Amino acid sequence: MNRREWLKCMSMLAVGAVAAPSLLAVFDAHAAAQSSDAGIPFFSKQQSDLMSAVVDIIMPRSDTPGALDAGVPRFIDSMFRDVYTKEEQQNYVRALAVFEEKSGKPFLQLDAAQRKALITKFHQEALANNKELDPVSAPAFVLTTKKLTMLGFFMSQPGCTQVLQYVAVPGAYHADIPLSQAGNGRAWAVETELTI
Repeated sequence: MNRREWLKCMSMLAVGAVAAPSLLAVFDAHAAAQSSDAGIPFFSKQQSDLMSAVVDIIMPRSDTPGALDAGVPRFIDSMFRDVYTKEEQQNYVRALAVFEEKSGKPFLQLDAAQRKALITKFHQEALANNKELDPVSAPAFVLTTKKLTMLGFFMSQPGCTQVLQYVAVPGAYHADIPLSQAGNGRAWAVETELTI
């Protein structure tokens, strides 16, 4: 092993040591969300219903399962209960309240088209002001919910096996095969980086 390879290995070990606790916490939250006994919920019933409605708009059911089918609301609840700091918890709950206030009337009383338009509007505001985004704002609530929805869905069994390519025991080499046999362009379930 030459010096460059050794430095690469050592830097990967250092990154792994720093990232491992955070990654383990995410995996624990996902496992808790999948179990039927997920413990005491972090969100109230009203907050959970609103967040679930937003999650369903972000990733609805189509020819594949949606975020609700994958248990994403339980995952988000577990993340806030077990992973996020007190300050992050308070910011999200306050941002949820601001979102509800900015809806004009209770979000769950809006029709489907009004809900989707509101989510789209706040999402566009969040992307436009991403650098100076107030963490206690409606756009911050939508953006954080979107990130957690994507993370929870693509870590779930339906997300990994029905949306991404999945091979339980990978390793076989198949050279020069048609695209239809290579997943039709779907990403592999081992990807860990999510971009918005």
